[in-house]
Amino acid sequence: MASRSRFPSALLCLSLLLGACGGGGGGGSAPSPDGGSTPRSVPTAKLALKHFSGSNACADYRAYASESFTDQFLTGFRCLAIGPCPVFLGEPAVATDGSGAGATPPPGAAPERVSQTNTQEAGVDEADVVKADSAGNLYILGAQHLVALRAFPPAGLDSRPQTLVDLAGGDSSFYAQDFLLDEAAKRLIVFGSSTSGQRGRSLSILFDLADPLAPREVERLWVDGWPMQTRRVGNRVHRLSRLEIPLPASIYEDENLQRQQEAYFRAQSEGRDSDAARIREDVRSAIAVHVSRLADAELLPQRGSASGTTTLACSDIARPEVQTGFSLAVLESYNSDGSGHAASAAINNAFISYASGQNLYLAQGSAGWFFDPAQVDESVIYRFALSATAAPAYRGFGRVPGSLPGSYALSEHLGALRVASTETRFDSGSNQRSSASHLSVLRIADQELPLQGKVTGFAPGETIQGVRFDRGRGYVVTFRRIDPLFAFDLSDPAAPRVASELKLPGFSSYLMPLGDDHLLTIGRGGDDEQLNGQVAIQLFDVRNLAAVRQVAVIEPAAGNDSYSYSVAEYDPHAFTYFSDAASPATPGNLSIPLQVSDSSGSFTGFLSVRVDPQATTPLRETGRIDHSGFAREDGGGCSSPPPGPGGTSSDACFAPVLAVDPRRSVFMQGDGLTALYTVSTGGIKAHAADDPGQELGSAALPEELQGCCGGGVVSTAR
Repeated sequence: MASRSRFPSALLCLSLLLGACGGGGGGGSAPSPDGGSTPRSVPTAKLALKHFSGSNACADYRAYASESFTDQFLTGFRCLAIGPCPVFLGEPAVATDGSGAGATPPPGAAPERVSQTNTQEAGVDEADVVKADSAGNLYILGAQHLVALRAFPPAGLDSRPQTLVDLAGGDSSFYAQDFLLDEAAKRLIVFGSSTSGQRGRSLSILFDLADPLAPREVERLWVDGWPMQTRRVGNRVHRLSRLEIPLPASIYEDENLQRQQEAYFRAQSEGRDSDAARIREDVRSAIAVHVSRLADAELLPQRGSASGTTTLACSDIARPEVQTGFSLAVLESYNSDGSGHAASAAINNAFISYASGQNLYLAQGSAGWFFDPAQVDESVIYRFALSATAAPAYRGFGRVPGSLPGSYALSEHLGALRVASTETRFDSGSNQRSSASHLSVLRIADQELPLQGKVTGFAPGETIQGVRFDRGRGYVVTFRRIDPLFAFDLSDPAAPRVASELKLPGFSSYLMPLGDDHLLTIGRGGDDEQLNGQVAIQLFDVRNLAAVRQVAVIEPAAGNDSYSYSVAEYDPHAFTYFSDAASPATPGNLSIPLQVSDSSGSFTGFLSVRVDPQATTPLRETGRIDHSGFAREDGGGCSSPPPGPGGTSSDACFAPVLAVDPRRSVFMQGDGLTALYTVSTGGIKAHAADDPGQELGSAALPEELQGCCGGGVVSTAR
């Protein structure tokens, strides 16, 4: 069992990761105005994206780059990426192929029902680190390996062969992020990155699953940038990557430019505005010369495969009129078999994205927008239409006050985009900050997202912690000391309204509708004064939107001086709910990863909860599944930091953590039982879903999948 001292490191890593994610796309406070000046907002017309076009497209692109580099050079370079920024341009290395030995699946019937990855939108598949197919096979991703095995039926799990697929193929910098499973096309696609080149490269490794337990690599597609988000609609994969274009290395070697930079800062500090403006123009001219010497491949994104490399044309890139950091959102699409590979890009610093079945949206907050410190706190949302044959295409934008907490703050429904945001304001007179939240409804029109309806200024002094939209309804949880759950009636997009408000201790960070009648949430427990350090699961009756009520709440029992945490609080893929039947939505079973630290030690594994609104106890803990027995004898600490965007991660992530990290749960129903499979970095356990005390099977995973904290999900880096 891991010692208590290791446990907080995992939590610290998560908090640092969440903090890093808010800088460029929202979720953070607006910068304080400089010198008490009035906050400013950029004219709407300057925010629209326009493609570089005509015979001067590339000259205009380089001119934009020069202006942006000048702003960065004279502002003090501000990294908008998640993770450290690369400094020098470099050529990415081509990853090599990896393969694994196959295994023949044992005889036996396939399960009747299998739980799937928990997604935000029906019909829009999301990449994850563990997936199951309808035949009862499990696929589990590590930092550089993929494991495939037959999991159903659970009896004899420990004796089944496991296919271990090497994904890195000798590239030590390769890091697998997640993967998609397209059963109809018999394809599995692993998404990862290589840090061999300073710019980074997003890789897609396509496997043929003609033999489900012998994945055969058939293609590697790549695009410049760091992987951000992947979605699949039908057989079309849509992937967002972020390409940070650093200042040319030659700028740092130009001693005259360094002296001009110092002179500029001195003129600014002494209030000599005319001198500062003159120096800035000299710097811009000098940087333009440096930019002119760069090859196209150093300034433009590239995509490719084993068959060749394609550099995006300047006309494939859109940009706003206003200057912003020279970072590109690279939008890549292709079919599950690798055909139809296409890409487009936009100069954009958004880190929050959301995809419906028809559109991809990028939300860019003003905190990561411009080099003006007096920007008001607002967000611009850009819409890109998804295509079955081409790259996503820009189709307009809208703007909302405040910053978005994440992708669940966006929802497309019947021609409207609903957006929840929290706005931070700064009063220069009192030198105080204040906040309030808003719900905006934007109409999806050709080339624009005009405001259709809004609810402004609810929950003053609080920030949004959780959001979920469900057809004509919306639920928003804000928090300061207590948890107000706001229920919104969105049936009339032009007149959204607060239907009810319920105040409870703690807060909910993830919300899942269970049919039309109930809402299941996870978050933090607390009292009227503060949080209590415990996971809290709540069930709400939402049949009457005007009178939402709490049905039940449980906080997993722990000892004195305890702290509990679940990755499902912030990663919906780890929140696995499985109803007894395909319909209705209740009753059913919930399984989440759980880690507990108290004075007597720690627990790492999974919590199983029975959800039945009609029962005497609507939420009932049915058991805990301990995975600490899978820990390696050496304790499982990190031997090296896992790579992330920019090449490294925070030092906090390198600290030793629990030897085994609980990751995902999968339910399989058939042969008269419902089996709950829990997957950690150390192994797999199968239990009866209704009686987790009854173990049905267990199997250790290869050592290559064990490890510690890092990346956007619980890492499997060794």
